[in-house]
Amino acid sequence: MLQYYKDNSQLYLLFLVWIAIGGFGGPIIYAVIPMVMLLLRNKGMHEELLIGYLFILVLSDSKEPIFEFAKNAKNIYISILAVFLLIDSAEFRPFSKLYKIFVPFFIIAVITMLTSVNDSFFFTSLQKTLSFILSFIVIPNMVNRIYREKGKQFFRRFVFFIFTVLLFGFLLEYISPDSAFLLGTRFRGIFGGPNGLGVYCVLIFIVFFVLNDFFPGLFSRNERIIIFGAILFSIYLTGSRNAIISVMIFYLFQRFFSFSPFLGFILFILTIFVTELISTNATTIIVSMGLGEYLRTNTLEEGSGRYIAWDFAWKQIQNNFFIGKGFAYDEFYMRQHYGMLLKLNHQGGIHNSFLTFWMDHGLIGLLIYLRSYILMFIKGSKKTKFAFPIMFAISFSAFFESWLVASLSAFAFLGMFIFTVITSEEILPETVIKPVEETGTEPETIIPAIN
Repeated sequence: MLQYYKDNSQLYLLFLVWIAIGGFGGPIIYAVIPMVMLLLRNKGMHEELLIGYLFILVLSDSKEPIFEFAKNAKNIYISILAVFLLIDSAEFRPFSKLYKIFVPFFIIAVITMLTSVNDSFFFTSLQKTLSFILSFIVIPNMVNRIYREKGKQFFRRFVFFIFTVLLFGFLLEYISPDSAFLLGTRFRGIFGGPNGLGVYCVLIFIVFFVLNDFFPGLFSRNERIIIFGAILFSIYLTGSRNAIISVMIFYLFQRFFSFSPFLGFILFILTIFVTELISTNATTIIVSMGLGEYLRTNTLEEGSGRYIAWDFAWKQIQNNFFIGKGFAYDEFYMRQHYGMLLKLNHQGGIHNSFLTFWMDHGLIGLLIYLRSYILMFIKGSKKTKFAFPIMFAISFSAFFESWLVASLSAFAFLGMFIFTVITSEEILPETVIKPVEETGTEPETIIPAIN
């Protein structure tokens, strides 16, 4: 691990320069980043290009004024990556097919965007529609190309970077405690809020778990202990109920699906039936376990303001039930009623990815998205036993946060990374067993994956 930081010291120095220029140099950063990107592209440093994009996305979620530049820089970054992909298209072949599954949703997204309420909102909706589509095209193709060029060592360096984000959050606790904690109580690291860090931890837990399964010798035992430990400790410090349950869902279901997919689905059905019973008695159960203060049982009934937002959004959905008004309409509408929502003790957006899809694109758009979303995991299940456990965990997380809709976020990036790994025809587990019907014998022939 220490060798990684020695080998990549120049990359981290570059990131520090970006922060210094972006925080104190004004608009010049919007010229510096494209120039650096062009230099990296010309040197064939696509891995650094991709990690640089994730770095900007992480900064964009922060509330610190010094990182404010990242909110605009991320729009520029994804646009330039798309241009590079277009110019160098021959070098990216064969192209990722992931985006094809979502083409029907892209079409409905464009249709709903054309019904935007005014010109200024239309421009925002257009930006978000393009960024959503570009994310499905750019990120999978970048990941596939880097894997072809660098092999599985790319994933090792990628994991060390996402671990470094957590590490920086721990250091921030000592450098600037007010920045690292929300109201001095719940840990948020470098992110804008504890729940944001919680979502990040859920996603990198899945990333690290899947990569360890695909490439068993990629990380040493000590590295696995340190990284998993940092993730779980971060979740503990955030106090995020969503993150705790999402990780438990993934871990529990992957165990059952590893043993038997049939038992996994039976457990899933049983879970649906007992969810109502558990939720009805959640406060009593938590208090009896002595975790009432840690899990903030005093906010369970109002869902930390989420139920207020959901009820408010649901009433507005009735006006655009089948066809919505395009990406970002939820932000436009909630912002118009910010004062009233604040009086009801709610700040922020809808905090539900699927309800946000419904509000932005109508019931038709939501159903088309869910069709593509589920098909993606069905495709992934042909390659890895983790596909459906990932779907259950991500769906639970997204049900309480709108990160699936926010394409220009570190969370959506990591989600896309996961989707790419489990569906890519190039990124294969280190050993794949040929099925009986292909060999005519018991499944014992081992095919080595790309290294």
